[in-house]
Amino acid sequence: MNTWGTLTLGLSFAGRTNGDCYRVLAAYDDTVVTITGTVVTITNEPGVGPWQVTKTNEVVVTNLVAGQFCDIIVEGPVEFQASQPIQVAHFANGSDFDHPPSIAGNQNEADPCEILLPPIGHYLLTNIVFTLTNDLPNQVIGDFDEDFLNLIVAQSAITNTFVDGSIVATNNFVPIGTSGYYGARLPMTTGTHKVTSSRPVGVEVYGFGEWDAYGYFGGVVK
Repeated sequence: MNTWGTLTLGLSFAGRTNGDCYRVLAAYDDTVVTITGTVVTITNEPGVGPWQVTKTNEVVVTNLVAGQFCDIIVEGPVEFQASQPIQVAHFANGSDFDHPPSIAGNQNEADPCEILLPPIGHYLLTNIVFTLTNDLPNQVIGDFDEDFLNLIVAQSAITNTFVDGSIVATNNFVPIGTSGYYGARLPMTTGTHKVTSSRPVGVEVYGFGEWDAYGYFGGVVK
């Protein structure tokens, strides 16, 4: 718990239209968590998706005791501000939730996966990550059709953030609440990628295939 923090930021997975699920876990009693973003409420769960939802820009405040968690669905950027340390998990939903489109033409793109999001003080200046789509000659490393990176970086560094030596265009970035941080979603090709910035940058790595998904956070420092 000594590596948990009080400000965690997220950005929903690329291609998902009904938002993503998040779980916020408290380390101590009387932890007040303020969640800012576009909150998704499910209004109907048909046997065959997509599920029907409503979306509202909200600030949700909840009070948790030690070991208690709250679940919420949010679309787009989201800010989790807490009075005491928290751990936030980011979940991809199954394909039936919103029937995300696939560059490969699959009808059942995506599946659940979980990524633990570190607080902002644990990002790295340089991240080396690997993406897993099955587009390398003579290699089978998964059933994934598409890969993405979610980048989170301080506003002052959005003009100095690079992927594989190429600068990330500033119009890719969107503000995350009032945190002073911005997020960008980038499609990627298979292989090793290097993400650098003038300020520590958070890198969430993930991909989708037919009834399949993977995801992990690029790297953290204490």
